[in-house]
Amino acid sequence: MGRWLLIRLLWLFVTLFGITFVTFFVLDRAPVDRVELEVEKASRSNSYVDAKHRDESIQRLRIELGLIDPVTREALPVWSRYTTWLQKAMTLQLAGEGEDHDALWRRLGEALPVTMLLGGISLSLALGCGMLIGVWLGRRTGRRRERFWSAVMLTAIGVPEFLFATLLLLTFSVVWVQWFPAGGLRSNGAEQWTFFWQLVDFAWHLALPVLVMSVAPIVMVTRFVRDAVARASAAPFMTSLKALGVAPNVVSRRLLRHGAVPVATLAGGLLPMLVGGSIIVENLFSLDGLGHLAFRAVLEQDQAIVMAIVLLTSLATLLSLLISDLLHRVVDARVRLTD
Repeated sequence: MGRWLLIRLLWLFVTLFGITFVTFFVLDRAPVDRVELEVEKASRSNSYVDAKHRDESIQRLRIELGLIDPVTREALPVWSRYTTWLQKAMTLQLAGEGEDHDALWRRLGEALPVTMLLGGISLSLALGCGMLIGVWLGRRTGRRRERFWSAVMLTAIGVPEFLFATLLLLTFSVVWVQWFPAGGLRSNGAEQWTFFWQLVDFAWHLALPVLVMSVAPIVMVTRFVRDAVARASAAPFMTSLKALGVAPNVVSRRLLRHGAVPVATLAGGLLPMLVGGSIIVENLFSLDGLGHLAFRAVLEQDQAIVMAIVLLTSLATLLSLLISDLLHRVVDARVRLTD
């Protein structure tokens, strides 16, 4: 197992290197020039009296951002700038040239808890509800009730997240009824309320975003567990257990254990889905998390923020996939971790 873990960690770093390089390259080739955007903002306040001052400011800003060589004034190749970024990333200096590292980490620190909270609640609901519903459906395979709910889940997972979120907003927040807030994490003046009512208000604001993010993962977990439990229910050992008069709760635990096997592998793959969903949910519901921060950073061509978010989320995803493989070994003793 030690050799397997070492090889997986090596592949993790190779994969992380590839992800960050491709992201860096795509941002570098984007049709939007961050320098031009910065200068355009400044020019609106009449900071430049003529074109000469504007061109000088562009050159100076490109040097500050490490885009051109300060001596030759020639553009630096993308691999050279990526190597510089990689060296700084190893020491957690993720801000760009001439930028405030503390300010970058402060922005990430303010956004990260929101995304972690949304993802954590959604993942917990997906695993908890998906396991229970999957076992319930798996023990009723072929019945009319099971076919009905399977069709409902197939329909639910076919609806895109942005459309589902928009429909929920229009139905429960804007047009038909105003049962839930349209955005934010707390009501105006909520800081004056007691802790209990602040908690209720917080849950009230999170209800729709969490529902949007958790539907697809719940359906995926349910379908995997349902199939595993259905196969286990039809296996010869289950017939033997029932023939021996084993208590129903013991049979249910055995089925639950069989249903947990695919979930252990699937759990790591749910994180990328939740990260992608957070971008849609946080922007539609006006939540200041990593998804919203990444969206704004892409629009503003803030390479430092985009690369920092890609690095953190990619590392978390790769580690979760590694942990899911280990969990698969824990729940199924037949699995052997080999090269």
